Amino acid sequence: MFNRPTGVSSPGVNGPEMDNGLKKAIGDLHTWAWTLSGEEEDSVCLDKDVGEVVKDMSQQWKNSKQHNILPVMDFIIWSILQQDGIKGSIAKHWNRNEELLQNRAAQQPIPESVWKWITKTTDKVRLDPSTANPCLKIFNDMTAMKMHQIVEINWNPLDNVQRAKHKFDGWWCVLGNEGFVSGKHYWEVNVQDKAEWRLGVVSESAPRNGFQNLNETTGYWTLKLQLGQLIAMTFPATKLDRCAPRVLGMFLDMEEGQMSFYDVDHRFHIYSFNVNFNRNKKVFPVFGTVETEREMRILG
Repeated sequence: MFNRPTGVSSPGVNGPEMDNGLKKAIGDLHTWAWTLSGEEEDSVCLDKDVGEVVKDMSQQWKNSKQHNILPVMDFIIWSILQQDGIKGSIAKHWNRNEELLQNRAAQQPIPESVWKWITKTTDKVRLDPSTANPCLKIFNDMTAMKMHQIVEINWNPLDNVQRAKHKFDGWWCVLGNEGFVSGKHYWEVNVQDKAEWRLGVVSESAPRNGFQNLNETTGYWTLKLQLGQLIAMTFPATKLDRCAPRVLGMFLDMEEGQMSFYDVDHRFHIYSFNVNFNRNKKVFPVFGTVETEREMRILG
């Protein structure tokens, strides 16, 4: 357990709105973080991660990005309580804890060390044109797409026509070129100024023909923007009290069974699905749009 220094003032956070107790608490956090930064190279992983997060939160506080000290205190107290019971990176456990509290009203930026832990798993995701709805235009670099033209496809169940099960012929979607059965994977998509989109992941066995419901019951774990409203495609659908991001970050953790979405510019967590993935079936990134004017582009 840590020794908590006392009586240290915190630079840049003084003001009449803060009582002496709060000033002292912030000062203690600064000093504690400074102490942790001087630990030996092979010291406990959790301690060093805590120090990084505390320093990042302190900087946000000084820059007026952190509107109150409660997230800092919450993180510190939670970290201390977990010291003896959890193995592995504190960033992982902090991120999971925040996702479990995703319905709370207040949003706080994700600490830098946690964000680095998420984004270090970045994959080079590209589109697979063989799965694309015929109405979509897939750009040559396989990173961008938009609606090309509406093609009405009428399927008569009495006709002996073999529909391509790997290709979308109803909803205007396309899959990523690589499926995942294990590991952690992160990618980003620029959706700036777009009015409608659908992004997330889908099971390889999920239906792609026709206009079936694309939600968690059919193997789709996606976030959708429709008429300015962000919607998590649960069953029933969950409307989210969040602004549409300019860049959407997606983090798939197969081991933890989570698909998470982030506002990259503001470093906010938006929503997470908790999923019992079938390890015998691949999970693919999925992309959908109905706009002809603005392209949707994968970044990186």
